[in-house]
Amino acid sequence: MKKIAGVLAVASLLFCQSVFADQPTTVLTELKGGKRVTVELPVIDGANDEVFQQSANHLLDNAADDVANKAGRQGRVSYEVTLNRPSLVSILLKGSNGGKTYYRAVNVDLTSGREFTLDDFFFGGEEREKLLGGKIENVLFTEDGIAVSSKKGAPYEQKISYETLLPVARIGEIGRLLTVWKLTENSHGKILNVKQGDLFAFKLNANPSTGFQWLHTINGGAENGLLKTGSSFMIQHTQQAQVGTPGTEFQFYAAKVPGTYQLNLSYQRPWEKNKGIRECNVTVVVK
Repeated sequence: MKKIAGVLAVASLLFCQSVFADQPTTVLTELKGGKRVTVELPVIDGANDEVFQQSANHLLDNAADDVANKAGRQGRVSYEVTLNRPSLVSILLKGSNGGKTYYRAVNVDLTSGREFTLDDFFFGGEEREKLLGGKIENVLFTEDGIAVSSKKGAPYEQKISYETLLPVARIGEIGRLLTVWKLTENSHGKILNVKQGDLFAFKLNANPSTGFQWLHTINGGAENGLLKTGSSFMIQHTQQAQVGTPGTEFQFYAAKVPGTYQLNLSYQRPWEKNKGIRECNVTVVVK
């Protein structure tokens, strides 16, 4: 009987772990008062790793104290949760003193207890600078994009959608930040049901050096209601990046307007009239 009880206890524990694994992060408020300043301190609780949780809370405590100092240790420090994922939380701290407000973003990764940056989810370089319009600092992650301030302490007024950044997304990590439905050539002839605003991506074997490309056409639905937002090509780390090496192409799409769309992918040489040597045709229903 004890053995059965032990097995049930383990099963219950595993069940609880699986249930809580994909839940949003809990952010509590601790009030810290002083003679001339009141601080609403964000405190994270219920994370899977208590050590990383402690590191994250220490980081938030230091950031809130810094904002209070920047506000002259007067007035009020408040906060807003702008992004909440199972292991990622972004918080905007605001230090208000009279008519002046000092802003500071804190983007916390609960798998490390440290701050995360653009580099963790998007490749750097010229292509990213082209998309963002220059060097970007002071980034605040939000539910639908990143917000940028012109300088430290300033409001985060400039907004850039995640959709814009998809061409430079790190495929292995982006799923922690965004919900991106993943498809392969096995989706051929099937129906994909998504909601308005959803993103999805095709993972396709390709070798650009042969001249073959994955070309796409979209029929049906509203004009520009289903859009290709970008693509990237990757070679496995185990392979040497030489000319002619096959790899994987990722194509990203955004569901903009409700409707039924026929998305056709064809692996072919653009200058040839022949039918593609591989086809992937999917019906996309946007609700």
